[in-house]
Formats: sequence, C-alpha cells, structure tokens
Amino acid sequence: MKKHFTTFMMLIMSLFLLPISVFASAENPIDKMGEKMKFNWSILDGADFIFSPVSILISIIVIGALLFTIIRVFIRVMKISSGKASIKDKWFWIEVGVIFLILFFFFSGAFFKFLSGIYDWTNNQDITGTK
Repeated sequence: MKKHFTTFMMLIMSLFLLPISVFASAENPIDKMGEKMKFNWSILDGADFIFSPVSILISIIVIGALLFTIIRVFIRVMKISSGKASIKDKWFWIEVGVIFLILFFFFSGAFFKFLSGIYDWTNNQDITGTK
C-alpha cells in the first residue's frame, strides 16, 4: 500500500510542477517539444534497400494467401458435391469474401494508395504551427 501511495504522490506532484516549469522559461516549451518530436519523413527517401525485400516478401505472402483461399474454396466445393458440407455455411462464405476483398485491395494497389494518402496527409500536417 505504501509503495502505491508513494507512486501516486509522485505523479500528483509532477502534474502540479509541470505548469510551473512552463511559466519558468520565456519560450513556450510545448513548441520546443513539437519541433524536436516532429517526425522527419524525408529519412525514408533513401530506404529503398529495405522496402524492396519487404515488398517481395509481401508479394509472396499475398500470392500464397490467394492460392490458399482458392484451394479452400475448391475443397469446400468438392465437399459440397460429395454431400459432406453444406453450401449454406454462411461464415465460410463471409470469410472467403473478406479475404478476397483484402487480396483485391492488395492486387489492385488500393491498399498502397490508401497508405500513400495517409503518408501525404501526415507529411502535410503542421502540428507545430511553424508553417
């Protein structure tokens, strides 16, 4: 109990000391923190040596997932034709549909276009107010 109380008191005291430290300096420390903590996206420009093997690995995984899903559907159709499974298995068809939708996003490039849009949006944000 004593350890938790001490931790709680340290937390409360640090919360009360934070506003005092803000007014102690002439400049706004939040602006300084924003300048130091803003992510520099330009460091990724020279990282092609990392992204090329990663893209090859992602391509292999996506193609493998597509083949695995097609094989699962083929096995399900064979079980349905032999009477061992029902075509009305709703969750199987929902799962297959979602997997095909995700794979479609990868194959069509929509997923990477979405990631590119997020990258462009975050790169253009002015969280520090300097622009």
